[in-house]
Amino acid sequence: MGIELAIALLTYILLVVMAYLVFVLSSEKEERGSLIINQAYNYAFAILSFGILVVIALVKLPNVTLNNQTKTYLILASKFISVITLGASVFILNKQYRR
Repeated sequence: MGIELAIALLTYILLVVMAYLVFVLSSEKEERGSLIINQAYNYAFAILSFGILVVIALVKLPNVTLNNQTKTYLILASKFISVITLGASVFILNKQYRR
């Protein structure tokens, strides 16, 4: 899988998640929607920060040798996991706060 395909897939998933965020924010009460989105972004940011810290730790370890392409794929994978976390947490929080 080329880097172009991975970036296109990440962009598509991000657009789907952002469309769902706009749908949640506009269809529900303003306070509840903003609470859901803020909490979901906090989860996604924590996951992204952890993923980037893992990549930095792998780069700094003397026993692990990574080339530039592997570093790029690892950072892209951490972004992908963060976007998936954002979408999943918005979906779960929306179901949870609806009750």
